[in-house]
Amino acid sequence: MSPIIEVLKETLRRSIQKHDIKTIEKVLLKSHKGDIAEVFKYLSKEERVKIFSILYKINPDKAVNVFTDLDDLIKIEIIRSIHVKDAVDFILRLPTPEIASIIENIPEDIKNAVLENLKGEEKEELKHLLSEGEDTVASLLQEDYIYVLDVATVEEVINKVKEYNEDREIIYIYIVDEKKRLVGVISLKDLIMYPSNIMIKDIMKRDLIFLNINDTKEDAIEMFKRYDLYALPAVDEEGVLQGVVYIEDIINVISEKTTEDFFKMAGAKEEELFYTDKTFKIAKLRLPWLLIATVGEFITAVIISLFDYTISEFVQVVFFLPMVAALSGNISSQAAIITARGLKEGRLTENSLDYLFTVFRELKIAIIIGIIIGILVGVVASLWISNHILGIIVAIALFFSIIFAGLIGSLVPFIMYKLEKDPTLATGPLSLTLTDIIGISIYLIVATFFIHYLKL
Repeated sequence: MSPIIEVLKETLRRSIQKHDIKTIEKVLLKSHKGDIAEVFKYLSKEERVKIFSILYKINPDKAVNVFTDLDDLIKIEIIRSIHVKDAVDFILRLPTPEIASIIENIPEDIKNAVLENLKGEEKEELKHLLSEGEDTVASLLQEDYIYVLDVATVEEVINKVKEYNEDREIIYIYIVDEKKRLVGVISLKDLIMYPSNIMIKDIMKRDLIFLNINDTKEDAIEMFKRYDLYALPAVDEEGVLQGVVYIEDIINVISEKTTEDFFKMAGAKEEELFYTDKTFKIAKLRLPWLLIATVGEFITAVIISLFDYTISEFVQVVFFLPMVAALSGNISSQAAIITARGLKEGRLTENSLDYLFTVFRELKIAIIIGIIIGILVGVVASLWISNHILGIIVAIALFFSIIFAGLIGSLVPFIMYKLEKDPTLATGPLSLTLTDIIGISIYLIVATFFIHYLKL
């Protein structure tokens, strides 16, 4: 936490405890919206709701700007905590894409009231955003930008810039034709270098970089990475300018995607963040993957039961089952995360040789790790149980389990990708369960093969 945020947090918290509303108002009016949004992460739920209510009362526009910068969990928390009428009035002030991003997670009475009060054009836009889904560029569009007709002069464009009264800094001016189709762009820095009587179409940049409103958010992230821009215009299928996506929105998307990936790796859903006080709902969201894992472990139990003769003849074999499962599971997860990341970034999807190279690399890594861990655990097992044959069995079993774990971790994300599913899903319970089944099977097969040596 930076010193500025620490001071702001303590000032607001102390003022709330003293019921010093005047001080809170002064601090909120003087503080930057980004600092207010950041400090909300470190306040309690009650403190956040209290401060936001005060901010909305004294400066509704700033409250809207702060709200758009908040984490999704805090947004929903605030909406659910304030009075229904205030919540509806506030949501109606938000940009339509922002409404679309929260509408499915707010209480039904607020949601219905918002839909009833939206005007015709806004309601149609909201329906379009919801039908397209939250994963498209359309949900990121901002309306605070400047566009001019291509027949305007430099002087007219500069006058329009002077009239612009939004908080956002102007970097680019977008040029459209009479049908509002994007035809060019010029930076403010370049604009002021030209004489006032020159027409904008004669000096604008025509080789455009733009997004389509139906592009995915991942596409937008790649475009911003590739061209290192502050903002990108977005057009529809006919080339009509629909809005602008700013780098700050992309940063938020990257943060959201990272959170989403973490949840998928754990076999959970990000949606549960919106139900922090509803344990049954969270349990319901987590249950599907856990049921899959349960079925997988039942299969593992059945496999173990098939080797009851081996276990009854030399029970010490069972001592190392957890180690086989844990080590092979870790190797599988590591390989799956690396492969899934490459698939999501597109590095392994354009050329099949790149993917095959990744699989081969993971196999080589698994072989090296398998040799080192196999020998180490085999020696320890031999000394502990005083049976060098058991040590050899454990070493061989771990070696092959780790190799197969690396292979599974590399293959399962690719299979998910081919099935048009998120490869990140393969980094959680799915690959771990498969690894348990195969790793334990290999271990018991090797033990059975050497059983007559164990009894010597």
